[in-house]
Amino acid sequence: MELIRLKYDGNIYSITDTLPFSVAILDQIYDGDLNLCLEDLGSTKIGKDLETLKSLIVAFEDIVVPEIYAPIEYLEFIEYMNECGLTVKNFARGTFSGFQDKILSIADRGDYESAQKFLDLLMDANVDKATLCELKGNIFLEEGNEEEGIRWLQQALMIDPSLLSAHSFLGQTYYNRGEYDKAAQYWEREISLAPDHLVTYFMLTDAYIQAGRIDEAMNVLRTLSQRDPSSILTKAEMVELCQKAGDFEQARKIEEEILNSRPVYINDIEVWAKTQFRYGRFDTVQEQVLEFLKKEPEKPELKMLLVVTFMKLKNCEEARRLMKSFEKGQLWYFYGKKELFNEFLTEEERRQCGIL
Repeated sequence: MELIRLKYDGNIYSITDTLPFSVAILDQIYDGDLNLCLEDLGSTKIGKDLETLKSLIVAFEDIVVPEIYAPIEYLEFIEYMNECGLTVKNFARGTFSGFQDKILSIADRGDYESAQKFLDLLMDANVDKATLCELKGNIFLEEGNEEEGIRWLQQALMIDPSLLSAHSFLGQTYYNRGEYDKAAQYWEREISLAPDHLVTYFMLTDAYIQAGRIDEAMNVLRTLSQRDPSSILTKAEMVELCQKAGDFEQARKIEEEILNSRPVYINDIEVWAKTQFRYGRFDTVQEQVLEFLKKEPEKPELKMLLVVTFMKLKNCEEARRLMKSFEKGQLWYFYGKKELFNEFLTEEERRQCGIL
């Protein structure tokens, strides 16, 4: 039904009440590819809308944008579909990528029921079923329904065993439930599929430790250290694990490697510095931290380490100046690092630089 006629630059455009729906279909389901959209829907009830839209795109900028049609929620979408005599099976060439983003945004605002209804609708569309199952599983997990979340993620892996994120989510879910052996199984598979997912090595190590499988945990860390010899964090984890296992000689050897190394990654600096501090190498840490600060001048974790080195090297004035800078806007960060000061500064040193 025509609502208005838009006259612009000598042309007349028929604007109907279903035109916003057509824009939404083009944007959310066809990624703006009007030719593909017309191939699927040119002969349907929104065919004329799409032809109008084709002319509007030539005449105006920024026509295919959410501001034109949003929000279209689940019930409204179904009403539009019924009015136009469409089902999702009509969208044979659609990618639905924008639709999947929409579903995630609906879930993010806590409307899990609508998100799941949209996903159920897409089950009849030409969308990768493994991806849909994974999305359903993740949304169930997000709303706290672990059993359904696990069921759908496992179903996704039955369809496509190579889905890395499904392995990752299942590993995390079982870990949170205290089922560490099951968590380890999924993270093992994730690493076998993506050996460069370095963070997963640490998660797998933790799962093995929690399950009492210390030897396997150490083997994971050795593998990670071989893949990334520059990772000081990995070596520090190995030291701690050796100490827990009572292998103090091996712990000492690995700690010696840390002492003789220099950090490559900024995330390694703190654990490296703590090792140096335990052996009184405050000047070594200060030199290295100042070098990193040239590249990352606003990193609070680096400045926190300098508070310790300045105090230990009798530069109380600089330590106090740094502490005052935290009081102006990053006091929250200071409270997160109190253990660092308590471990490496005496009560008198903490008082002198204004920590107490």
